[in-house]
Amino acid sequence: MASSFFPLPLSLLCYLAVVSRVSAADPTPFAVTWSESTFGPDGPWPAVEVTLGSDQTIALYPGREFQTFLLTSDYCNNNDTCPGSKAHLYNKEQAQVDNTGSAGEIQFTPEPDFMIGLETTGENAESWIDDMNIGGMTVPNVSLALLSSSYAAYPDGTWYPLSVGCLGVGAPKTVNQTFTTGYGPAINASLIPGLLHAQNKLPSNSFSMHIGSVNPAMPGSLYFGGYDQNRIIGNIITESDDYTKAISLKDISIRVVDGSSPWDFEYRGGLLAENNASISSGGIKVSVDGCSPYLTLPKSTCDAIAEHLPVKYNEKLGLYMWQEDDAKYSQIVSSASALDFTFLAGSNTQRVNISVPFRHLNLTLTEPLVDSDQQYFPCYTGSTRGYTLGRAFLQDAFVGSNWDSQTWWLAQAPGPNIPSPEVITLAEGDTEIKASTNDWKESWSGSWKVLTPEDVTASQTISPPDATTGAISPSSSSSGLSTGATAGIGAGVGIATVAIIGALVFFFFRRRKASSKAKLTVLSDGSSYPPHETPAGSYNPQNGTPQQGYYAPIKNLGSTSPNMSTVYFHSPNSVNTSAYSQQYPQQYTQQNPIEYAQPYQQYSAELPGNVHQPTELPGPGVYNTGTTLAGSPPNQQASLNPTHAHLHSSH
Repeated sequence: MASSFFPLPLSLLCYLAVVSRVSAADPTPFAVTWSESTFGPDGPWPAVEVTLGSDQTIALYPGREFQTFLLTSDYCNNNDTCPGSKAHLYNKEQAQVDNTGSAGEIQFTPEPDFMIGLETTGENAESWIDDMNIGGMTVPNVSLALLSSSYAAYPDGTWYPLSVGCLGVGAPKTVNQTFTTGYGPAINASLIPGLLHAQNKLPSNSFSMHIGSVNPAMPGSLYFGGYDQNRIIGNIITESDDYTKAISLKDISIRVVDGSSPWDFEYRGGLLAENNASISSGGIKVSVDGCSPYLTLPKSTCDAIAEHLPVKYNEKLGLYMWQEDDAKYSQIVSSASALDFTFLAGSNTQRVNISVPFRHLNLTLTEPLVDSDQQYFPCYTGSTRGYTLGRAFLQDAFVGSNWDSQTWWLAQAPGPNIPSPEVITLAEGDTEIKASTNDWKESWSGSWKVLTPEDVTASQTISPPDATTGAISPSSSSSGLSTGATAGIGAGVGIATVAIIGALVFFFFRRRKASSKAKLTVLSDGSSYPPHETPAGSYNPQNGTPQQGYYAPIKNLGSTSPNMSTVYFHSPNSVNTSAYSQQYPQQYTQQNPIEYAQPYQQYSAELPGNVHQPTELPGPGVYNTGTTLAGSPPNQQASLNPTHAHLHSSH
């Protein structure tokens, strides 16, 4: 029976052609999904969610240039007390296999230091690729760095386990990194916005973010290909190249925005260089980094600020603990006051202020950094890698970059009263963005306490407003004030109520203790131990030994933490190749670092490592192998030198 054909009307064909052409020619920005949970022993912090492979959903802090850093399942060896378990860990054995049959292995080992403002040490990362679904978009062969034995190193030499990795948000003029060796075909490792733009799924190779905060509740914003204009208030700093490139911080000051002052002043400037003759009138250079947690600054600066706060310096951690029994503590962290950062922009004549309210500088330390929860002021003195403004700062700052035009921006972000998103598309050559007309002070209305003279003179404990209603509410763990700071709030509560609360707390901890005793971790030899006790036998991070050592802090080689036995230290500065070859005989082949055969121009914020870093190709041409690799955009071919092992960033 002959098939019949019904031609479509010419007008409908023309309409479909136009719609198809517009949809292909005019891609739009897309938003990344944020996790409903919060993370970190020094926040808590918001994080975004991505899916690796087919079903590995993992939470990550956004803000890394080039590779995305992941904690692997080897990091915890199925020990559910490991801090990284909450954000979920990456199992490379479940990686998506590309059409070359590769499971994602790359013979290049980055250093583990993916943060600028906090030392990270231990064994090198392992370069890897896997497909990533982010915000509903699938990016093939994303450039990854896997961390299986790395730690955060604090000033007293103690190494603490990491809890969350960091999402790569692109790099200047880079679509993907092409890793080439003399042992096989080149491997293309994609950068998220670069590849999506090359595939015409994004209007530009760009990102923008404001991470928001947990307390008061403020949702995060991360876009690729555009920005939310309502996340920008006031003047904008415009810089070139990498967004982590150091810029000029001229001063830091304390300012009362509204109401009575909890200090004997309304404004106090000059804190950046106070008691430090080496800091000139031009200030210091600082980097902005979403992977780092703190305000990493000179100790003289942190001390100058701390002189006006009820805090005590913790020498072991290089941080400042709020003295919660001091009435000034609750007054300051609830008040309409802020720490102002003054930057030099343009030709060092324009000054731009970004304010971080003290409500955002009342963060919480938890295990394993401390034995019991403590509120802390996040000025950090322990890094030797450079002064850095991390997530504590980015709660109140917008940052974005158009990698195509090698331009990036920094500006004031709003408080909790944020209007609905006004998403603006970034075109490929855009070098300017526009701020909203919103008022910053009004964006905080109802989320801080405008102190009265009576509040200050009475030396009473002050509770912050409820961020959603503006009403004054009793403090709790969700308000950011600890129980020690709120002891006076319930003065009018009867003794019977106190007794009931005490009983509930007693039974809660008694039940929790009993529960923890009941849960045993079974070892390979059939023995078992409670998850917070040290198992017998030597500790090897590469074999099946349960990783209790990744829960408790450890000391650098040659000493041990008071909480750990001597069998629980090892040298993480070199890869245990024998253990790797036994556990992953097909994946682990790297024995020696790949050397460059010729010099290349390098970025100022590239993959970590002293020698083996991604580089921009010297010109628009590529070495044509005649083969387009999996994950390459249309007409994008791999860079390859047939004689020497190279590492390129193709764009």
